[in-house]
Amino acid sequence: MTHRANRVLLVVLAALPGCASCDSVPSDALVNCQSTQILPASVQTDILFVIDDSGSMSEEQQNLADNLGAFIDTLAASPVQNEFRIGVTNTSVDSYTVNGTTPTTYPSNTPSAGVPYPAGALIAIKTDATGKPLVGTFIYDKTAFASTGGWGGNRILDKGSPTLAADFKANVRVGTSGSGKEQAFRAARLALSDRLTDTNAGFLRDGARLAVIILSDEDDCSDSAAPLANSDAQCHDLNVKSASPPILDTIDDFKAFLLGPIGGEVRDVAVGAIAGLNPTTLAPSCSDSRLCSDTSCTTALDSGDRYVQLDAALGPTAMQLGSICDASFHDTLVRFAASLTPNSVPLAQVPADWRMLAVTVTKSTGTVVPCTVGLEGASNQTTVDAIYSGPRVGKQAQLTFQKACKLDLGDKVDIHVVCAG
Repeated sequence: MTHRANRVLLVVLAALPGCASCDSVPSDALVNCQSTQILPASVQTDILFVIDDSGSMSEEQQNLADNLGAFIDTLAASPVQNEFRIGVTNTSVDSYTVNGTTPTTYPSNTPSAGVPYPAGALIAIKTDATGKPLVGTFIYDKTAFASTGGWGGNRILDKGSPTLAADFKANVRVGTSGSGKEQAFRAARLALSDRLTDTNAGFLRDGARLAVIILSDEDDCSDSAAPLANSDAQCHDLNVKSASPPILDTIDDFKAFLLGPIGGEVRDVAVGAIAGLNPTTLAPSCSDSRLCSDTSCTTALDSGDRYVQLDAALGPTAMQLGSICDASFHDTLVRFAASLTPNSVPLAQVPADWRMLAVTVTKSTGTVVPCTVGLEGASNQTTVDAIYSGPRVGKQAQLTFQKACKLDLGDKVDIHVVCAG
């Protein structure tokens, strides 16, 4: 062993619990004369977009499509390889009750006439010979795609797909013929529960993180059980949104769903919403002074009160907000994607002795930051730069970075085991 290696070893040993000096080695220390690199394993993130397909959303869908490249590029800049996956659904679940019935199909004289509302099903949009999306024209055939409830096409978009960007930009053009009763929360919930057993089977991966991103110029009006909101006026009414007993599905109930088992396991969940919010303050805002005291968001038909309430319930580390009135969604989408940067990094192999982990983070500026490592649950957990968690059922060993070593876009992680001999 070289003198340099000995010096590194002694420094590490001195930091070990119970190591009184550089000349003493704990009896249970790892004694194998090697320095072994441990590679971070990739993380998986399953991302669901829920897009308003009501009559006023054409420009907003185009804005979203124009800026999806920045969203994808930011995901790809993760310091740990992020094997992301994307699916798209819309806010159409059912419509307001008319003459005792609730219409659940697209009307005649629309691009997808007779096609049922997705109600959480992942969708794909047809394109012409040049690859241009045929807006609002779903790939749907009950016979050809019987196993997925009639929904066909490239509906689950993986990072490695050569057509990822083109398919993603097409699939967000869900059209403007959908229900005027925007039920984003309910559609997301259906997509991640009922639909997982049929139409969306295979979308969620074991161990994957989950992100839900919503785009709508009206507030959520999810109501799963009677009494039901029966008009736009009711959906926009603050008294209806806060009624007791509730008319709409409660924020607490949707939060509990997101934080509970989804697809059979509790997941690391993040939410983003671009809605009727003040572009500067992100307070609820819309164009109608009868509904909103803040009328700065002139393209929103209703203020995003319930999105702000969900943000407060989940907290800033789990939810991001953006304004539907931004001229470009570029910065908001970059911010959303950046918020998905993992700080918990799975390890490709389990170290024989976690105390001998030598960890550094090379920041995007080139600065190399050494990271102190502690054990999950130990008394120093809040003071170290990286917390080691051993493997458990269904979960790999991992390091969670914090403090000086919190991971940002463009960073690089190096993890070695330094051993004594």
